[in-house]
Amino acid sequence: MDKLLRFDYITGMSINKLLAQIDTYNRNWKIKEYLSFDQLNELKQLATVQSVGSSTRIEGSQMDDDEVSALIEHMYVQKLTSRDEQEVAGYYATLEIVQTQYRDLELTESLIKALHKELMRFSDKDAHHRGAYKQLSNQVVATDKDGKQRVVFETTSPLLTPMAMEKAVTWYRTAKDEGERHPLIRIGTFIYEFLTIHPFQDGNGRLSRLLTTMLLLQEGYEFILYASLERKIEEDKAGYYKVLMAAQRHRGKDEEQISQWMYFLLNAIRQLTDGLQDDEQVIVAESTAIYLNTRQRKVLDFIRREGNLSVGEIDALLPEESRNTLKYDLKRMTAAKVLTRRGQGRGTIYEIAFS
Repeated sequence: MDKLLRFDYITGMSINKLLAQIDTYNRNWKIKEYLSFDQLNELKQLATVQSVGSSTRIEGSQMDDDEVSALIEHMYVQKLTSRDEQEVAGYYATLEIVQTQYRDLELTESLIKALHKELMRFSDKDAHHRGAYKQLSNQVVATDKDGKQRVVFETTSPLLTPMAMEKAVTWYRTAKDEGERHPLIRIGTFIYEFLTIHPFQDGNGRLSRLLTTMLLLQEGYEFILYASLERKIEEDKAGYYKVLMAAQRHRGKDEEQISQWMYFLLNAIRQLTDGLQDDEQVIVAESTAIYLNTRQRKVLDFIRREGNLSVGEIDALLPEESRNTLKYDLKRMTAAKVLTRRGQGRGTIYEIAFS
């Protein structure tokens, strides 16, 4: 797998710059110093909803963040009837394991199979292949906005999959034990190899993103708990598949290398740190230590300008944000006594609580 890491000079410089930026942010990450446990927990919950929603939508789910949030809240007391609901429930359950138990987990084939089994736990249709490597050939397909599918790339044959997975896991563990390669380079290389092998009949894309989160946490990048990498990938889904195809079309040949894929992944992580850093600057500057990120300040500015607004009106002013995210913002700002809530149901409006 080391042969995949032949970066040209310019791309190598760009990748090294991204590594330095991410590591500098990670060393200086201060958001936990300014937020209470409850605030951090709410921020994590918001990132979790975004991650679950985005990762399942990348694979074709039609559930928006509001629907995902509602399902997560009641998933253990309701019947999961649709495949979208089952996939969302499985992703959430597995992500919860990764987020809470990552310190005690070790990358092995057995763990990867166990995580896949959990990911597919709620889907009866997938019962026959949960936690087991594929028995039939599978292709990576992408679904466009019209619902049409196209082949992205071919994958490792079922016969060769066990050997390929053993080799990939061994490479990662050996490189980590010997301190070879930057941790983020190791992670990016392993995830590319996992995606290219596509070891399971279904669920490989979702599992790859769960494994990415687990490995980032294990390597000390804990800010990933409070921002959604899956959301960044969903925002450039076409670019995500493009860089995978650029490398995979040369699979097994001397030309195969993953510089574009590595740059895409690292840049997505860097964008997460940019967003969190903007939030931190607001937190530090806020004299009353009220946590208002840049999005919440937009909401505050709209309400200050209009006098009062309903959720629907705020939603219309910020169409790029999900209503669930905005409800979270309003809840936080009301609890912090920045806003006052008046009325009930659809008649609820929000006003500035201070002059």
